[in-house]
Amino acid sequence: MEYKESERVELKREITDEIKKEIVAFLNTSGGTIYVGVADDGSIYYDLSPKARDIEQTRIINWLINDVITPNPKEYVDLSWNKDGVLVINVAEGLDKPYYVTNLGRKKGCYIRYETSKVEAEQSDIKTMELASHKLFFEDELSSEQDLNFTYLLAKYPSLVERFFALGFRHQNKYTNLAYLLSDEQSNRTKIYLIDDNNNIKKRFDFKGSILKQIEEILAYFKNLVGYPYEALQEALLNAFTHRNWSSKTNIRIEINQSKINFISPGSLYYLSSDDLSSGKTSYRNPKLAKLFKYLGYTKQYTNGLNYIQKLYQKYKKEPLLMATSKLFILSLPKCK
Repeated sequence: MEYKESERVELKREITDEIKKEIVAFLNTSGGTIYVGVADDGSIYYDLSPKARDIEQTRIINWLINDVITPNPKEYVDLSWNKDGVLVINVAEGLDKPYYVTNLGRKKGCYIRYETSKVEAEQSDIKTMELASHKLFFEDELSSEQDLNFTYLLAKYPSLVERFFALGFRHQNKYTNLAYLLSDEQSNRTKIYLIDDNNNIKKRFDFKGSILKQIEEILAYFKNLVGYPYEALQEALLNAFTHRNWSSKTNIRIEINQSKINFISPGSLYYLSSDDLSSGKTSYRNPKLAKLFKYLGYTKQYTNGLNYIQKLYQKYKKEPLLMATSKLFILSLPKCK
């Protein structure tokens, strides 16, 4: 068997406390396999005797039954030995995220998988996992900022304000995060970068305030771009806002060069793989925001904007590229003309 590290494979020469962190990282991401007894270059580091195998396996079993990881993950972890004498630790994605190494605490002991390594989860990652595990949404939580104003919203849609409030602007007589996102006080920005062939930034545009204001201003900018289907740009922009992880303080970034536009949005796919999304499956991180965009006529396809973009590109015989990491969602639209 060939051993090589990847997003879902980790190689370890021997059992150390680091394996606890690796298990946590896989539990908090998409699952994976840890091979113990393999060097970094993929060669077998050791082949243990049956007695030594029992000792090593028992050590990990004790971690699982003695709450070394919180919440207890024993139903998601399976141990076995393969024909190479390598201990195989299969870890499924957990349903009770966030998981963390108990004695390190939730803040320091929580890890996620990023590319081929484990990384310490940021507070925004932990918050996202909490919301997802409890089937809660950021937009439904009470806003930490309650002194909100809606100057842009009132000017743009004066007759629809009551409908917006009915959608979920207030709860327990306080503003929700949905209201915050559309308020003048909304602090997350969207940045457009014009980039040359050497990835040097030639010019930057900064959009701030209510996300509706940002969207309108960016769409006005898009109307002057040559070589792209405007409807695809609009759908891609709304997709970036709809699927964005608003718990993160990272800004939406739009990079434009001579051949393509990259829409880079904080937050990976929400309970979907890239193949799921391309095949028409949907899962909304911000369902009320998606509904609001559809209601305002921004989005053409409430169910699957990516499919709509792909259809727009078919006549140009070009295809958008979708990429997703544990922290980012990237949609790349090629220039058509």
